[in-house]
Amino acid sequence: MNVILKRQYAIHVPRQMVAGFLKEIDPEGTQARLQQTCKHCVFRTYGPNHIWSCDGHDKLKPYGITVYGFIDAWYQKVLGMFVHVTNNDPRHIGVYFLHLASKIGGIPLKVTVDSGTETGNMGTLMMYLSHQYASFEGRQLTVEEATARMHWTKSTRNQRIESLWSQMMKQHNQSIIGNVIDEIDEGNYDQEDQIQRSVDGYA
Repeated sequence: MNVILKRQYAIHVPRQMVAGFLKEIDPEGTQARLQQTCKHCVFRTYGPNHIWSCDGHDKLKPYGITVYGFIDAWYQKVLGMFVHVTNNDPRHIGVYFLHLASKIGGIPLKVTVDSGTETGNMGTLMMYLSHQYASFEGRQLTVEEATARMHWTKSTRNQRIESLWSQMMKQHNQSIIGNVIDEIDEGNYDQEDQIQRSVDGYA
């Protein structure tokens, strides 16, 4: 609610004050919303390259820019961010994964991604490489064990990478959007022109 007050009416009201008013006006609705808040859960990772968390960022898509990112869940290190005109093509995501594996010199023990068709090739590559080259207690992994190393989850549970997008939105998105809108207003950029969109994404 305080975000609506800020954006639509340019009124700055402390969050706690807004929460207090809402509790007085609609106590049942406020209680229902509190019950739906995220419950904290324990997240375990045993060191670098244990879990790679991967996801796409679509907030800049209307401006011709999409991002796909990989972070190491152990210490929140950004392993790679790939900017392209699409982050929904499974072939691109698969190539990004192979590029990182080559650069880092191996694959993680587990990859965590949102459920979606764009991660199909990456999932296949992760499971194949795990089955062919990873071992457990001196033996090759079974197909089932290799499959378990690729973990599809809900976006809300892929928190490690989602927190990166939150930071990116606060620090960078507005200036990028502002620059694109300025170019549109000055007549230098046409969003509907596919060639200009491709050049803008490349630049």
